[in-house]
Amino acid sequence: MTRTTARVAAVQVGEFAIGSAVAYVAVGAAWAVTAALWAPILVAAAVVVIAAAMELRFGSKVTGLVAGMLPTAVVTAGLLAALTIVLTHLRS
Repeated sequence: MTRTTARVAAVQVGEFAIGSAVAYVAVGAAWAVTAALWAPILVAAAVVVIAAAMELRFGSKVTGLVAGMLPTAVVTAGLLAALTIVLTHLRS
């Protein structure tokens, strides 16, 4: 069993923060530009594919980044899609 050093833990936390920020910006920008139901979902799917490819290619070196990107993209896309549906029903 390997010991986790403070440096390794700090790098993984930093990667997680960067991955979360990338996912928020990508999905949020798609929704802000289009205000469409499908845009954040498609961008989240693209982020998931990119994150999975990165994990397969680089392995444990990017685990923090991928762990930040995957759930953040999916949850943000779901919340923005739900918000779009609610706003559409409120306008009609």
